[in-house]
Amino acid sequence: MAAEKPYTAAIVGLGRIGYSLGLDKKREQPASHTSALNDNPRIKIIAGCDTDECALKAWHEANRKAAVYTDSANLYARHRPDIIVIAVNENAHQKEAVEAIKSKPKLVILEKPVALNMDEAKYIQAVAESFGVPVLVNHERRFAEDFKTAKKYLSSIGPVQSINACLCSSLCVYNPAEENSGAYSLLHDGTHLVDAVLYFLEKDSQISGTIQKAYHEEKKGGLLSMAKSITEQKPSFTLSQLLNEPVLTGIFRDEKQNIRQFSAHYSNGLCPDITISMSGRSRFFSFEVTITGTQGRICIGNGYLKLYRRENSTLYSGFYSLAADKSVKLPKKTLFFANMIKNAVDFLDNRAPLLSTIQSGINALAVLEEIKRLFQKQQ
Repeated sequence: MAAEKPYTAAIVGLGRIGYSLGLDKKREQPASHTSALNDNPRIKIIAGCDTDECALKAWHEANRKAAVYTDSANLYARHRPDIIVIAVNENAHQKEAVEAIKSKPKLVILEKPVALNMDEAKYIQAVAESFGVPVLVNHERRFAEDFKTAKKYLSSIGPVQSINACLCSSLCVYNPAEENSGAYSLLHDGTHLVDAVLYFLEKDSQISGTIQKAYHEEKKGGLLSMAKSITEQKPSFTLSQLLNEPVLTGIFRDEKQNIRQFSAHYSNGLCPDITISMSGRSRFFSFEVTITGTQGRICIGNGYLKLYRRENSTLYSGFYSLAADKSVKLPKKTLFFANMIKNAVDFLDNRAPLLSTIQSGINALAVLEEIKRLFQKQQ
């Protein structure tokens, strides 16, 4: 049996998600791009890049065999990695993603959100399509074992009645003064929350699972024509029908008129009652999604997954209640980062489509942009 082909990788951005979260002993590991790439036996990191020389030095001490650069252009002039990871701050996504794409790797892994706004995101997408370079966006919950288990369980709870997604933190939800930096929770954390809701609403063949399949056909010729033919296959529900025209309630502004809390309400043909809520007033962090069907319920958040099904009530005769479904084996680990890198390798091996694409990332960003426009309209 022939040995499996190795792949080389370079990382641009060696901060928290690029490197240091992989050192957090409380987090499930791997929790950074560096640790996840190093843990995969098929991948060799050949270079790292960061404008912060202290961060670069710390990373290099742990990755001695890799070359280091303070300018990504110099990296691309000297190396041709198969995979380029872009893990810089949001305000540098467009510049670094475009430069990476133009160096023509086999795959770009782009941290969420895709960009600061839709114009930048669509430009990155256009460049990627022009150069024929696939882009995987790290909306990590799409790769997590607990979220995959929850999605499979959807078929057990009957027609979905409601979806409630809530994120609580102390970070300001929306601050117009940070428009050019992206340092507000609506963009930084909200992209995960919205993408999780879209993930549960989408069918496997829908939106996130169509466009990236086309990239596999590039080796056989006809990338752009194949992409066009696949994306023209209309899903039963488009993005605009999934999360569109929200009604905002519970808007709370602080003394500086920055948004600290809100709820966005949606209704569509798949679920009549969808609520996405965020608070930047909390002295704790939580991320949770609750999906209630006619015969069961799914509760999932950071560190837990609870599945409930309808059973004869132990409290009332002639009634049914919800009870924990112990028949489903719950995953011991989420493997979110490890699975993301495995998906990248499987894609390059032509074994699987990407599970999170630039289009799915743009879909989440479009929802956030609409919420932001409503904030601005109500000022």
